[in-house]
Amino acid sequence: MFTWVLTACISNEVVQNEFPKILEPLEDIRVEPPQGEDYPEEITVGSEDGTDYAWAHARGYLHLSLEDAWTALRNDLVYVNQRDVTNYTVTEMDSDEYDYIFQVDNEVQDILPVEFTNEWRHVGHQNDKEEILDVVVRWQKIEGTDFIQLLEGSVEILPIDGEDSIVEIRIIEHLKATLDQEANAVEFVTDMAERWRLVGHGEAIPSY
Repeated sequence: MFTWVLTACISNEVVQNEFPKILEPLEDIRVEPPQGEDYPEEITVGSEDGTDYAWAHARGYLHLSLEDAWTALRNDLVYVNQRDVTNYTVTEMDSDEYDYIFQVDNEVQDILPVEFTNEWRHVGHQNDKEEILDVVVRWQKIEGTDFIQLLEGSVEILPIDGEDSIVEIRIIEHLKATLDQEANAVEFVTDMAERWRLVGHGEAIPSY
């Protein structure tokens, strides 16, 4: 859970990367997929608190078609941090470059309200028959609180050869924050994968 310490010493330097025009994953995935027969609907997670930011990687499977997995991912119950964000507003933006863009104004209630805006961009890569081959999503914080100095991530939905109703998912987050940045990054990618599975199967998400 995000913890905001108002008396903490905070660097004035705010890290902000330029949003990429071509959507690619943040980096190569650093964890192996879950092991077992029939592609278990689970995830594996790895993380590290690095010098510049903490990273968390999650990789797993969903027993959904690529289209259904993508539809579920666009549900705000999945991609908005339902554990920590107390109020949020989603605005869908028009775009000629991407299939979907969402801007999310988030508010976290702690000692004082903390506000920040994340932007999510989606693209489905197509073949010459206009069939979706895979999906790449990028998100990042574009404005708001200095308690979060860097927040960015990527999601991939990848087909599996010979399987029409199973996809591989990969979630990556980079986080530079005032406190517990690795724990918060791990918590988010883990929660997001769980909510994605539940929403994809029409089930209720947890009450955090």
